Amino acid sequence: MRISLLIFLFFLPSLLLGQTTPRTLPPPTPTGPVAPDGPLTLQQALQTGLRQSLLVQTGSLEIERQRVLARTGYDLPRTVVDFQVGQISGPLRDQSLNIVQQSALPGVYGAQRRLLEGQILTAEQRARAQRRELTYTIRSTYYELLLNYRRAALLRRQDSLYRRAARAARIRYQTGETNRLEQVSAEARMREVQNQLALILTDQEVQQQQLGVLLNLGRPATIDTTVTPAVVLSPADTAGLTAASNPTLALLEQEIDVSKRQTRVEQLRRLPDVRVGYFNQTINKERGFHVAQAGIAVPLLGGIQKARIQAAQLGEQAAEAQLRYATTQLSGQVAGLRRQLTRAQASLTYYEQTALPQARLILETAEKSFRAGDIEYVEYVVNTEPARQIRTAYLEQIRQYNELALRLQNLAGPDVP
Repeated sequence: MRISLLIFLFFLPSLLLGQTTPRTLPPPTPTGPVAPDGPLTLQQALQTGLRQSLLVQTGSLEIERQRVLARTGYDLPRTVVDFQVGQISGPLRDQSLNIVQQSALPGVYGAQRRLLEGQILTAEQRARAQRRELTYTIRSTYYELLLNYRRAALLRRQDSLYRRAARAARIRYQTGETNRLEQVSAEARMREVQNQLALILTDQEVQQQQLGVLLNLGRPATIDTTVTPAVVLSPADTAGLTAASNPTLALLEQEIDVSKRQTRVEQLRRLPDVRVGYFNQTINKERGFHVAQAGIAVPLLGGIQKARIQAAQLGEQAAEAQLRYATTQLSGQVAGLRRQLTRAQASLTYYEQTALPQARLILETAEKSFRAGDIEYVEYVVNTEPARQIRTAYLEQIRQYNELALRLQNLAGPDVP
């Protein structure tokens, strides 16, 4: 009898729960990075990054994890099974079986399920915020790379000009038409431009590598260099600061909702649990003695649950305060960016309507004078220097404008579809 009892107790968990094999998710299908052939437009870069970036994949996995956890909302406590054998009610060897199940009221499990569903929405908003941040980084890198191509093209033209100037100054020095200072100055200008060009080309390689990492290409990314290097904003990009346009506000609103659901769960947990059971026993080896059980379980120390409710309510207040603070802060940032962007746009208009035409006029006038023989080549280079400075300043102004436009778009613009 003792051996039979041990065998029964050993296999009891398997008999009650069933033999189950741990379920594992199938391994992901190995797929390599996919990207369109040839140089990428900005839209192609965004779509590629949002499709296969490792950061986006991480957010998707977290959403799926929360969806799986949502199925645990109706988690009943374990069933208690007690088995006894021996001299229970008399000198003879009897046995008894007692099964008890405790459970909260259905409303508690429903509230827990709604809380877990709220956490799914929170994970989705976090993933949306990650997508927005990735979008901003891709755009910033793309436009900075575009500007570096423009800077490199400007420096190449200037390098070609300074090479010819240095050669002319060297010939003039050798023939005694000028002094050593002119030759050295021409050589120094040429070397300086070549150094700047080397730095720009290195920056291009780094940015191409960074963009390739952002898009998860496994190689440096190449872009379409024929488009304008200035950000083009649509009315929707600056429409306003709302939860629909700003993932941070949407996430904070969702956290308020989750806090309220948490408070509701804690309030319902003050209700008593219910207990049901079944008891079967033999007395002096006579069968047929069984009892049905029912009861409730109440906490002896109600203050503990009351403290949990108060803590959940404070969590609601903290989440609401955080939303108000973030709304005020982001609204101030948007207003400041709009003012700065208006000024930057006016500066770009000045360069495009006034400064750049003046630079072209300087170049054309110097070119005519040089071809007519009115000035030497070195003088021609010196006279064209203001035009180069204007064009360099214009590219720097585009960089400042882009930074403001992208920040505003990141705060108030719509999501990339």
